[in-house]
Amino acid sequence: MRPVSLNALQVFSAAVKTGSFTRAADVLHVTQSAVSRQIKQLEVELGVLLFIRHKRGLRLTSEAERLFAVVDEAFSNVRNVCDTLRSSGQVLTLRVAPTLAVRWFLPLLPRLRAQIPGVDIRVSTDDGRGRRLEEDGVDAAIVYGRGDWPGVVALRIMPERLTPVCAPAMASRLDDLADLRHAPLLQCPPSTAWGKWLAAAGAGWTAIHPQQSFDTLELALSAAIRGQGVALGDLNLLDEALRDGTLAAPFDFILDQGASYYLVYPPSRASSPKIVGLQKALLEAARGA
Repeated sequence: MRPVSLNALQVFSAAVKTGSFTRAADVLHVTQSAVSRQIKQLEVELGVLLFIRHKRGLRLTSEAERLFAVVDEAFSNVRNVCDTLRSSGQVLTLRVAPTLAVRWFLPLLPRLRAQIPGVDIRVSTDDGRGRRLEEDGVDAAIVYGRGDWPGVVALRIMPERLTPVCAPAMASRLDDLADLRHAPLLQCPPSTAWGKWLAAAGAGWTAIHPQQSFDTLELALSAAIRGQGVALGDLNLLDEALRDGTLAAPFDFILDQGASYYLVYPPSRASSPKIVGLQKALLEAARGA
């Protein structure tokens, strides 16, 4: 008996997952007719009908459902084994936002290298907007949000904790919330953050006229360190600056907006040793272990 074509099985898997020959062709970077030929070849080889075509897409036959369960598990096992085989002396490419990379991840890097020996950790600060991790050759990313991204595993690392920060000399002049009315407030995206913090802290006023606006938190924090104003910073990113006295946090109130930092990666890499090691190290670091 002639073995079934692995290429045809890959095409079949893509067609099932996308629900369309056209979308499967896009995923596999082939033509729609090539997908149709491979599916037809597979149906002939197996002697069964796999798909019923209709206007809204494809419907799987019972035979196709049985085949897909086995094929999907088999391909997943192959990917996992390949990931394991690559674990020795491999590269782990991690995408991290610039401010998070500078203020939180870089101080953590020596610890990560010790906990994931033999892995070359490479950091990319490209935001990757609109692109999948796999498209950029990125293994995982640390991203800010609410964890509701489709098609990825999202592991919550730490919640955002916002509070005003500034140079110590300026902090000494901020005895209560009313003093912020006359302080130069430094703005960065999102533009609503200052208003939310003031409202939640009970300031009684939320309208602000920022002294200076920046497009990144890193620039706002750098300006605050230089005594140019008060920035709204995330305490997770400011441990070193607060400890060495380049920044001070004059108020006790901390705002949690419900957003957090997440480690995200494709489901196919969930059992990869480098990903398992990374997520363990990040969780320990976030807990202060």
